[in-house]
Amino acid sequence: MLNSMTGYGRSEKQNGQFACKAEIRSVNNRFIEINTRLPKYLAALELPIKKFIKSKCARGSFDLFLSLEKNDDSGADLEIKPNLGLATQYFEAFKQIKDELGLAGDMPIETLLGVKDIIKTEPLTLDTSQEEMILETVDGALSSLIKMRQEEGNNLQKDLADRLQAIRQLMKNIQERQPVVLEEYRNRLNDKIKTLTGGIDLDETRLAQETALLADRCDISEEIIRMGSHLEQFSDLFEKTGPIGRKMEFITQEINRETNTIGSKSVDLQISQNVIEIKSLLEKIREQIQNIE
Repeated sequence: MLNSMTGYGRSEKQNGQFACKAEIRSVNNRFIEINTRLPKYLAALELPIKKFIKSKCARGSFDLFLSLEKNDDSGADLEIKPNLGLATQYFEAFKQIKDELGLAGDMPIETLLGVKDIIKTEPLTLDTSQEEMILETVDGALSSLIKMRQEEGNNLQKDLADRLQAIRQLMKNIQERQPVVLEEYRNRLNDKIKTLTGGIDLDETRLAQETALLADRCDISEEIIRMGSHLEQFSDLFEKTGPIGRKMEFITQEINRETNTIGSKSVDLQISQNVIEIKSLLEKIREQIQNIE
C-alpha cells in the first residue's frame, strides 16, 4: 500500500508534575529531513527523537514542536535551588566574626537570604519517567501522522490506478488502430497512383513493398510490449511495503520514453491524439508520485 509524505499528528500526555505536548508535520522530500523545536533543557532528547522518527518513516521533511510545562504553572525550564555551599560559608564567617569580636545576637534568615547568589536557578533536569513520557508523547503524535499519511496514500493509489487503467485503454486503442492505418495507407497510395496515371492500377507487388516499408517505419509492437510491462510493474508496486516513490518515478520515466517513441513513429492522427492523452495522464501521475514515500 502507498504512503503519502504529507501528514500531521498531535499528542498530549501528563503525569503528576508535568504536561507534555507534541505536534509533528511532514511534507514531501526526496530524502528524510527532521527539524526539531525543543526547549533547551530537552536538547539531550533531540538525537533519540530523530532516530525514532527515522525508524518509522523513510522519506519526508518533518517539523516537530515539543513543549513541557509544569502543572502548577511555575515554569518548566528552571529550578530554584539554595546555594548551600555559599550559605554555609557566609554563616561560618558570621560566627567567626561574632566569636572573635565578642558580639551578641544571631544572624537573621532575612539577612542570609539577601546575600547575592544564595538562591540560584538551574536548568530543569528530567528523570527517567519524565523522559519516557516525552518519548511516548512524540510516539503518539507520530502515530497520528503516519495514519494520516496512510489514508492519503490510499487515496493516491486509487487515483493512480484509475489513470493507469486509462492509459491501458489508450494503448489498446493504438494497438487496434495500427493495422487499420496500414490498410488505409495502402488504399490512399493506390488511389493516388490511379489519379496520377489516369486510372492505371499500381503493380500489387510494388504496392505491397511500399506498404511494408511504412509498416517497418511505423512498427510500434516492441513499444507496446514494453509499455504493457511497465504498466504492470507500476501496478505491482501498490502491493509492496516500504518506500516506493522513487521506483514509481523511474517507471514513469520509462513509460514516457515509450510514449514519445510511439508518437514519433505515428503517421496517424488518431494515434497521435491517443499519445497526447497518455502524456497528459503521465503528467498528472508525475505530480502525484512526488508525494509518495
